[in-house]
Amino acid sequence: MRKWLTIILQTLVSVALLAWIFRDASTRREVMQFVREADIFWLVTGVASAGVGIILGVYRWEIFLRVMGIRLSGWELFRISMVGLFFNNFLVGAVGGDAVKVVWLGAKGHSKVSALVSVLMDRMSGLGALVVCSLVFIAGRLDWLSRSPVVAGVSHVVLVYLVAVLVFLGITFVLAMRGVTDRLPARIPGRGQLVNFTSAYFKFVSHWRSTLAASLISCVILVSYIGTFYCAARAFGVNQPFVDFLAFMPAVDIIAAMPVSLGGFGVRDQLFATIMGDLYGIPVAQAVSISLCGAFMSLIWGLLGLAMLPSYRRVVREETETA
Repeated sequence: MRKWLTIILQTLVSVALLAWIFRDASTRREVMQFVREADIFWLVTGVASAGVGIILGVYRWEIFLRVMGIRLSGWELFRISMVGLFFNNFLVGAVGGDAVKVVWLGAKGHSKVSALVSVLMDRMSGLGALVVCSLVFIAGRLDWLSRSPVVAGVSHVVLVYLVAVLVFLGITFVLAMRGVTDRLPARIPGRGQLVNFTSAYFKFVSHWRSTLAASLISCVILVSYIGTFYCAARAFGVNQPFVDFLAFMPAVDIIAAMPVSLGGFGVRDQLFATIMGDLYGIPVAQAVSISLCGAFMSLIWGLLGLAMLPSYRRVVREETETA
């Protein structure tokens, strides 16, 4: 019940923000005009950019699966990854995509603990790349971002948040290496998560070459994701340097990922309208068109998981029945 209440509140926030953005009939007409006149080449390029990031994400997870001693065929890996993406993108309130992966691997006879650690390592690798790259991108262009007091304030808040996350990761790493988490009493809240962190950290260190390769891939994935929104901007007639998108997109994505709206919709669009309006003088309709198009370019890939969902369910059911 509590979970559904959270989802309902997030949906209301997204609907309220989008309703506020589209409250003017002129804005709605302008958005439709931008959509009709969009450059097809850049739309296709944006979808391809999103696809590159998703495929690289599949390969990054495969690196950690091998670290945990789990071997999958290329087709199996792609299929379960797409199903997980579909669950994450479209099935609101359903089991998350990471849990889908763990359940499927367990049904195929693999250790659920190993599967869970592989997923956790994959997530942590992405988080580490996001933090480091975002710090570099934002700090490197802070003077430009500071042209707008509002954007400057948002950027400074995000920088503080990124430093805090970096400190947290550093502290948990030190605790893991010293074996502190294993000695924590069972009644300590969050002990299970800390123990999982410990397992992931030990694997990171003992397989540092794989960790390094995955981290580099994570950086490319982030750039590819930002490239999706850059392509959306080009499709709607905005021709600004890609380095500008590298500077402000991490802040937008981090704020939009906070659990206050559904999938970041509404929050992301309002941030685009504010940032692009202040820094470029771009109309609200154009900025919102870019934001929504960039988001949908990534969502499209999740539909592949819908086509593969029946085979996923069949495998899980058959393996469970024969266990």
